[in-house]
Amino acid sequence: MKSSTTIVTAYFDLGRGEWTANKGFRDNLARSVDVYFNYFERLAALENDMVVFTSPDLKERVEAIRQGKPTTVIAIDIKNKFKHIRRLIESIQQDESFTNQLETHQLKNPEYWSPEYVLVCNLKSYFVNKAINDGLIKTPLVAWVDFGYCRESKVIRGLKMWDFPFNKNTMHLFTIKKGLNVTSLKQAFDFMIGNHVYIIGGAIVGSQSKWQEFYFLVTESQKITLKNNIVDDDQGIFVLCYYKRPELFTLNYLGKGKWFDLFRCFRHSALGARLQALRIFLSRK
Repeated sequence: MKSSTTIVTAYFDLGRGEWTANKGFRDNLARSVDVYFNYFERLAALENDMVVFTSPDLKERVEAIRQGKPTTVIAIDIKNKFKHIRRLIESIQQDESFTNQLETHQLKNPEYWSPEYVLVCNLKSYFVNKAINDGLIKTPLVAWVDFGYCRESKVIRGLKMWDFPFNKNTMHLFTIKKGLNVTSLKQAFDFMIGNHVYIIGGAIVGSQSKWQEFYFLVTESQKITLKNNIVDDDQGIFVLCYYKRPELFTLNYLGKGKWFDLFRCFRHSALGARLQALRIFLSRK
């Protein structure tokens, strides 16, 4: 049986293995290439069609892990291709008119000092849209799932193939906090500057046509953010997207702080998802 969902993901080495606390970085930021590939092995165990974007030096490593499963690996040099936007991100991160708006404790978060991190986080819809336009998607639904999403074996919950019947009429975002209500552009920017997280960036699902709408909306939102001398990772950009076109989205609640419960809450059937939502509600989380 073939799943109705193709998974798209990407990995680029940002040097994160060197982001250690003894070098002045925030605790728990450091993750080596090997750590990321260990995480990916769990996601890669799924038999879904998969498209993976990575750097030329890591292409064969991804292919080896996915050997025997339907996979397309695209090698891309993002440092070269996106060098101009990377410079713009870096210039804003170094601009005091931006950094002075941040709380001191936020300054160690990579979205406020690493242009490579911000760039890669903001390329998710680009990668999915490219896979669609290149004819690599043969399924009705497309899911972005972060390369390192499955940090523990329990995240994948023993699934061999992921095939949940998401509504094809909206884009599906996933939240870890209830009550998202954005009434102005300024409020959306306040969410970015204050690092208020509602929507996770690790998983996004939609039909091919909705992904293409989403891509244009993300691009427009990114341009508005940069024009206002602000940078943020995908979570803040998605809040702005929701403000601009709320009708495009379904917000799916995973539970309070439950970043990695995608496959728990949306495993097989809509009934199962409703039962899980009821359990979350009854637990008051």
